[in-house]
Amino acid sequence: MIINSCGREGKNLSKKLLAIIFAAVMFISSVIPSAAAATDTYTGADVKGNDFEYRLSREMYTAKKEITASSLGLSQALEGLTDVCFCEDGTILVLCGGKSRLIKINSDYTLNSVMEITQSDGNTVDFTGAKGVYSAKNGDIYIADTLNARIIIADASGRVNSILGLPESKLIPEGFLYQPTAIAKDKEGYTYILSFGCFYGALLYSPEYEFLGFYGANTVKSGALDTLNYIWDKLTGNDEKKSADVKTLPYSFVDFDFDSDGYLVTCTGNTEGSENGEGQIRKISPTGADILYKRELSGDTVTSSAVNFLEKQLVLRRDMTGAYVAQNIVSTAVSSDNYIFALDRTNGTVYIYDSECNLMSAFGGGIGTGEQLGVFKAPVALAVNDNAILVADQEGNAVTVFEPTEYGALLRAAQSLYLKGDYEEAKDLWKRVLSYDRGSQPAYRGLAMAYYNEGNYKEALKAARIAVDYTVYDLAWQAILSDFFAKNFIWLAALAVLAAAAIVTGAVKLKKSGFKIKNPRIKIVLGAVPHPFRSFEEMKYKGLASYKISVVITVLLFVAFALKKTAAGFLYTNVTARNYNIIYTFASTAGLLLLWSFANWLVCSIFSGKGTFKEVYAATAYSLTPIIIYTFIYTLVSRFATLSSSGLLNGIGTAVALYSAFIMCVAIIEVHEFDFTKTLLTAAVTVFFMILIVFVIFMCAILLKQLGTFIYSVYSETAYR
Repeated sequence: MIINSCGREGKNLSKKLLAIIFAAVMFISSVIPSAAAATDTYTGADVKGNDFEYRLSREMYTAKKEITASSLGLSQALEGLTDVCFCEDGTILVLCGGKSRLIKINSDYTLNSVMEITQSDGNTVDFTGAKGVYSAKNGDIYIADTLNARIIIADASGRVNSILGLPESKLIPEGFLYQPTAIAKDKEGYTYILSFGCFYGALLYSPEYEFLGFYGANTVKSGALDTLNYIWDKLTGNDEKKSADVKTLPYSFVDFDFDSDGYLVTCTGNTEGSENGEGQIRKISPTGADILYKRELSGDTVTSSAVNFLEKQLVLRRDMTGAYVAQNIVSTAVSSDNYIFALDRTNGTVYIYDSECNLMSAFGGGIGTGEQLGVFKAPVALAVNDNAILVADQEGNAVTVFEPTEYGALLRAAQSLYLKGDYEEAKDLWKRVLSYDRGSQPAYRGLAMAYYNEGNYKEALKAARIAVDYTVYDLAWQAILSDFFAKNFIWLAALAVLAAAAIVTGAVKLKKSGFKIKNPRIKIVLGAVPHPFRSFEEMKYKGLASYKISVVITVLLFVAFALKKTAAGFLYTNVTARNYNIIYTFASTAGLLLLWSFANWLVCSIFSGKGTFKEVYAATAYSLTPIIIYTFIYTLVSRFATLSSSGLLNGIGTAVALYSAFIMCVAIIEVHEFDFTKTLLTAAVTVFFMILIVFVIFMCAILLKQLGTFIYSVYSETAYR
């Protein structure tokens, strides 16, 4: 009895102790904010096939502090937050446009003052609804008073100097709605103003505030179909039709900033409605052209208009009405070393890009419910200097401060040197970056270039392969091959002569010995390439078509292209083990061969063709032997070739493909006893019929899936009753 009583008391004591510990942990976690990353930090990496993937990475920035009314010692919350900016002296301006408040914060994030914007007579200026604030180098403060359609310009003390309203100019379109949202000044003192919904570009003012016109604008994306529609409308248009036309307008800029070279970097936000689209960030030249470029794996460059700066795979979320919304960049800023920072309002993500559109880091999150340090409820603006990133959260009534980590500082410094061409100086920094993140693609890319410049070509090859940097890999491989041929030219030349002599001697001896292939079916296959007319005529009238040989050729076709995709040289493959689809290779080789044979047999039967399915299948397979042989050779040669050889290899491949098409044309003529015109006609109908067969197969698959779903739902309902 005594033992049982002690046991019960011990269990009760243990339960009470666990409850106390749990309560203490919950209390501590509720009162102490977490400084850890709110969501996983990730970066972007180029992969083979001009593809792109996201990878988890070290933090470049970490959330350090949240600026709130409480932290500033203010009684009134930071309601109506609309913008934030750094001043030249390191102080910070926080605009609560919804409440007509402007708060100045010291560089240590303590309160400096709640500023009053006043007229010369001392009357307070109301700027309720203001969306943007900007601090010039001389200390002047610019407020984009959106709802009042004006720009308020005040000195550092808040005294208004002047007000810019809608300029009276013939350059302003009739009915133009002036709703300024953002301001910026360039090195020469010119002022740029964005107006909400304006697709003409930014309003440009001289240093004396004389309106000069519109600067830059997005262009409307169009394709071949749009051009054809335009021509058709011009030919068939009438007044009634023209009045019903809907004009497609370019997207308007939503924010901008200047880089260190004085170029205007803009963000457009949502560019495709229900999709993320492309060209959300651009760099505008004085002529209005996009001069922000991204280097592709091939070494070619494209403008940022063709780059998606947001998630590759769109993850839609619903808004308050239940409708799906895409990502939306609402703010952008450029650092002194030309890194581009962009804020996505939809997911609360901050993106960091270098000057070549490479994604260096992405972090943040919250998606409307952010309570933890580092996430947001409704982010609306960001500001950047060399020491911090500030993100204004409108619904959270707070400004989050992110500061660079040691890894982030190293990565930025190394990448900046790399982009400037200081590869040797960046080398040690890249090694330090790898000590933090072994999977850093920029680090391997930087090391590859550094090793190449040193003449350490083998190490350059290794690093470039990991970095998927075709350009440096090709340069290093050319240097290695040149060195190899220079050192071994005599031996290689002698070996080539001996090999040629051996081949000629062997061929002569083989001919003298009277060697002949006795199997007539194999002779047809070998003779189809040099003598297609005679070979296919013999196959038709002597009944020498062979299923076995055709199947072997089909398998070889599949194997040849599978090896080309997976075993060709690094410079000539565009897939990885992760994204390679062997089913697609089978469908595009063996499947296509069988589908063509079946479709052509059916179509030609309608046109009184004399060929059987066996003959059509054999003729098609035999015709592809040049392609199969060349594909094996291509795979082997590509392991030693440089990129400069790709033109030659592709040219030979095109010639081989055309000759195979000629052989197939001859085969169809002989098998079905058609003339050339009828052969081309049936070939075109065959292609159409192939498309029809594939369509029917897909429709059947969809119907079977729906039927299966229906049967399963009926079974589930029956089972649960």
